[in-house]
Amino acid sequence: MVFNELSARTLAPDISIARQWMSELIRTMVAAKGCGLKGIRTQADFHTMVLAENYPLSRWRNDNEVNREERTFLRTLATKAPLSVDIPNLEIKIKVENPDCEFSLEGSQAEGFKVAYYLETLAISLNSESLWNRSRLNLELIQIDDNEDLIEESVEVLHASHKNHVLEHADWIKKRQQTGVADGLELWNRRSELFSSLEFCDRTSDQIQSLIDPKMLRQVVRKLLELDALSKNWTDGAVDLEKLPSKVSPESESRLKQFREQLNIKCLDGKKRIFSLHIRMTPGAWRLHFCTELGPGKIIIGYIGPKIE
Repeated sequence: MVFNELSARTLAPDISIARQWMSELIRTMVAAKGCGLKGIRTQADFHTMVLAENYPLSRWRNDNEVNREERTFLRTLATKAPLSVDIPNLEIKIKVENPDCEFSLEGSQAEGFKVAYYLETLAISLNSESLWNRSRLNLELIQIDDNEDLIEESVEVLHASHKNHVLEHADWIKKRQQTGVADGLELWNRRSELFSSLEFCDRTSDQIQSLIDPKMLRQVVRKLLELDALSKNWTDGAVDLEKLPSKVSPESESRLKQFREQLNIKCLDGKKRIFSLHIRMTPGAWRLHFCTELGPGKIIIGYIGPKIE
């Protein structure tokens, strides 16, 4: 789970309502935990959040009128999922920093939703405004493309501020867990299971196994799942790239000429093929290059990594 910090911008009118909001948040998280989501990721100022006038979260935690199990649950859940993602010898901050990419909700920067989108997980909120009483929210993703043009698109993030919202997403959570991987090594070892209609060139082995950033790892899984679904449904004729949720672009003639050697990749059958088609991945300037020359039912993955320069 990822906490939506925007839901804490509105103070409760009194302490009694603040307690109700927190009780509902706890019930939402208990339901999510029951579906398999074990932790919550928060912003750095989560522990100093103010729920109502003169009633910060720290006071709620020591409020004897609050159910003791609720207070214990939040403390236990929060401490199991720190503000950063723990990886041996490396600390990756949960904040997605990319000047070329912003998430906006009704004009407000939405950092929690941004993280939830990139990790492909559930955003949760205090039910402090009518806006948060929804199971899905559309946000504006604003980014700069390869031509330095400003691109705006609407993206959906699954959301919960009530336990019924969580139950609505139960099947999605289960499916998401089935495709979840801890790191690039696990992703590579499960490639045949997860992507049965994709073929991977040998060079992608190191590229995939070296993935450690959880944001980019999930983006890679998401794009590969999209390509695998496209490949499975491609039974004859030319592949219809319009059916792919992500935007696909070919390399320009100038880049094909400049980077021909890097794009001319050896496949498992020993032949070299040009991997011009690619999908952009954010945050960061990453690309996934693929080829459709083998025909229906088999897409080849040739490169996964930073934009070739």
